[in-house]
Amino acid sequence: MADRVGQQIGNYRLLRLIGRGSIAEVYLGEHLHLNTQAAIKVLHAHFTSEDSERLRTEARMLARLVHPHIVRTLDFDVEDGIPFLIMEYAPMAPCASIIQRAHGYH
Repeated sequence: MADRVGQQIGNYRLLRLIGRGSIAEVYLGEHLHLNTQAAIKVLHAHFTSEDSERLRTEARMLARLVHPHIVRTLDFDVEDGIPFLIMEYAPMAPCASIIQRAHGYH
């Protein structure tokens, strides 16, 4: 898992790492031309063209999901065999603090 902060992926410059999981890292990114921010999910695996097409189909389905409680998928691509998703950036407090507030624990 390489630290990609400062690198460019698609039309986005990766500003900082905001999450890491078993299959991907998520970065805060800024669009090079629009100066808008997005969450960039970079998958760890290199994909074959067959894998990429399967993931592209899944990304199309995700992009159709529109709900106030779902972060929207805005774009998907594969660059140098590395797939990535561009998603809305939704800065939030950690889940534990949200749950505590919802249940009246401060």
